[in-house]
Amino acid sequence: MLVQFIVDNYLSFGTRQEFSMFSGKSRAYQERVKTVNNKGILKFAALFGTNASGKSNFIKAMSFMDQAVEEGRVPLGNGNKYCRTQANNRERASYFEVILMEQNSFYSYGFEVLLSKGSFTSEWLIKLGSNGEEFPIFSRDLVANKTVIGEQFTPSSEKRLQIYADDMQGDSSALFLTGMNTNKTSLYKDYPEFSVFQLVFQWFSKKFAASEPNVPVTSGSTFLVDQKLKEVSALLQSFDTDIVEIVNDILKQGEISPVIQKQIVLFENRANKLFQEESPPKNLTVLLRDKHNFVSISKEADSDAYEIKKIFFRHADGQEFSIDEESQGTIRIMDLAEILLTTESCVFVVDELDRCLHPQVTYEFVRKFLEHAVDYDIQLLVTSHESRLLDFDLLRRDEIWFVEKRKGESKLYSLEEFNERNDRKIDRAYLDGRYGGVPVFTR
Repeated sequence: MLVQFIVDNYLSFGTRQEFSMFSGKSRAYQERVKTVNNKGILKFAALFGTNASGKSNFIKAMSFMDQAVEEGRVPLGNGNKYCRTQANNRERASYFEVILMEQNSFYSYGFEVLLSKGSFTSEWLIKLGSNGEEFPIFSRDLVANKTVIGEQFTPSSEKRLQIYADDMQGDSSALFLTGMNTNKTSLYKDYPEFSVFQLVFQWFSKKFAASEPNVPVTSGSTFLVDQKLKEVSALLQSFDTDIVEIVNDILKQGEISPVIQKQIVLFENRANKLFQEESPPKNLTVLLRDKHNFVSISKEADSDAYEIKKIFFRHADGQEFSIDEESQGTIRIMDLAEILLTTESCVFVVDELDRCLHPQVTYEFVRKFLEHAVDYDIQLLVTSHESRLLDFDLLRRDEIWFVEKRKGESKLYSLEEFNERNDRKIDRAYLDGRYGGVPVFTR
């Protein structure tokens, strides 16, 4: 689970800003607070602010860190993404840190990176004790050209780790955490105490879904499971979309568009590589979803043929429509629906939750999520302009955050700082400017 995210010198964040999922003083809705080592962790948070205040930049910062860890390098196109309000920020390292909770233990992982040069300057992984103690697993200083391995490892394990660290020490373009999860399957069998590297890396690669604006939030994998389609269609119907059933039909060669043809080539290249690995999968399926196409491409390992299925949505009048014939609001609900069906631990980050949605649909979606999250270790962080969510009948004080632009730089703060009464109409107070984060017009 996500506990804290800290960023500095990225886009509009010119000074270190901290976002926290730790619960505050509020005692409301305690059933949806996860308690570990006497610390409460929230499962939902909403970030409010005016246009250009930095809401999307905050999501982009999370997405940048997620992508950097998964790829092991600085994602392309970020050379000028440092905060440009100060000229010297170009030569100042940007800071990214996540505190996460896995298997009832807390970890701090982060790195500093000189974006203008695409090079990392430091990287660390630390296990955190229940009383704030720090137990470093590794600390990497790429300026001093030194990596320190934690004392909790046995001498033989420490020596092995140091070898890997020395091999990567001169490479400031690569992350050590990612390197320890690249072609190292046999290593973890021989050194099970190294599993912490897998634990943290897989949190990013499998559990942290930080999507940038206009990018689908979920993978769409639920739409590939026939048994799940009834649940998805029932959920879509509950939001008054008029969809009563989801069906898929096999596409014939003449029905395949040029866009899908290009995806087939990419799919075949990927499938051929995977099927030639030491432990190949028995089959492979990918999902193509954009504003015009919603199809799955499948191939069995022992077959040269592949199967393409297109997903259609059957409405109450019996008509079937493809995704490009549905409204933008319906497509948005489709994208979000999987969140409400998730039962495995996952952190979803959604920019502009209310985009294309009726205000009552946005409210109902959050209500459904909060109800669903009581039973599972799933979290949802959203940005929104929908002031109806600012309701103490729906949210706790510590689940509400604001971002405001001050002298060109974004500042994060929680409603918890205002210590508002539980009977206050905070939506009206917000729009009146009590908490900041609203537009100021000039005449």
